[in-house]
Amino acid sequence: MSVTHIRVAVVTGGNGGIGLEICRQLASNGVSVVLTARDEKKGSKAAEDLQKSGLSDVIFHRLDIADRSSVRQLAEFVKTEFGKLDILVNNAAIAEQPLI
Repeated sequence: MSVTHIRVAVVTGGNGGIGLEICRQLASNGVSVVLTARDEKKGSKAAEDLQKSGLSDVIFHRLDIADRSSVRQLAEFVKTEFGKLDILVNNAAIAEQPLI
């Protein structure tokens, strides 16, 4: 699928809330979207739901932003599948323990 004129986006934490809506908006505007989430079941379902709504250019890839190996796997996937990345939306967060 290495077509250079398409725009490619990765959205971290794309399985719900703001991330899911960002995926929807990007795909609605002709962008190929890699929806990522730590939870494979939730991420796959979110991508499937968007596909069923007519947004066929949304695919799921598991990503745990706290795991360097997972980040490398995503980078290799995007490079192999698309050859480039145009948009990165870093919506996922890492929850830290409070200091108190």
